Amino acid sequence: MLNVAIIGASGYTGAELARILYSHPSVSITAATSRQHDGHTFSEVFPHMRNLVELTCRNYSIDQIVDRADFIFCAVPHKTAMGIVPPLLAAGKKVIDLSADFRLRDVGVYETWYQQHSSPETILRAVYGLPELYKEQITKAQLVANPGCYPTSIILGLAPLIKSARIDTSSIIADSKSGTSGAGRATSVGSLFCEVTDGFRAYKVGGVHRHIPEIEQELGAVAGKSITLSFTPHLLPVSRGILSTIYANLLQDLSEEQLREYYQEMYTEQPFV
Repeated sequence: MLNVAIIGASGYTGAELARILYSHPSVSITAATSRQHDGHTFSEVFPHMRNLVELTCRNYSIDQIVDRADFIFCAVPHKTAMGIVPPLLAAGKKVIDLSADFRLRDVGVYETWYQQHSSPETILRAVYGLPELYKEQITKAQLVANPGCYPTSIILGLAPLIKSARIDTSSIIADSKSGTSGAGRATSVGSLFCEVTDGFRAYKVGGVHRHIPEIEQELGAVAGKSITLSFTPHLLPVSRGILSTIYANLLQDLSEEQLREYYQEMYTEQPFV
């Protein structure tokens, strides 16, 4: 049995993570941290988890986490994980970080899109956590950087055709729609019911969404060359889910059956696709 801790368990990501881990036969959730809900049980924060995860949330303490867990999921906001993860690694723990703090391999690129990184040397230790591309590296890694939401949908959607050199990589357009939970659980005007319901809007248009460098990094790794794309995210009045419609010019005509074969070849043994 693997003893697992969730740091930042009271957000939407932490709650979904707890639900998935609870169902895993080889995992025991032994610690859950929350600064906002310190002293409250997990089921008080998320009633749908009653009788499933009955841990009491505690404010983060590295000693508590190190003593109670062998494997740690860090579900804190971007720009926060960089200060939490390195001491956990130094204590010999394996970590999956769900923020963006270790996804971008180029520290300069991260600092352009986010902020100055306090632990740039740790970035070099991270493996990008997309098992369809990095399964072997993930099994050996001490630190895994979990992919972003939009990048997951776009990278998986394009990888088979880029790998097989079937599309013009200079022509890629990604038109993505997301539910409101992608913005997190913290209150903001843009995600209030009256602002979102019955509406549909694009946001962060014009190449300014911070998932762009992550998408281009991983598509470029598949292609073996630099790739840029046009990416426009949209907000739907639904709670969760992403739909990415991706456009690219074919280098030669292909039937639908031929296209499907490229995806079958790459993903037939990948259980998450």
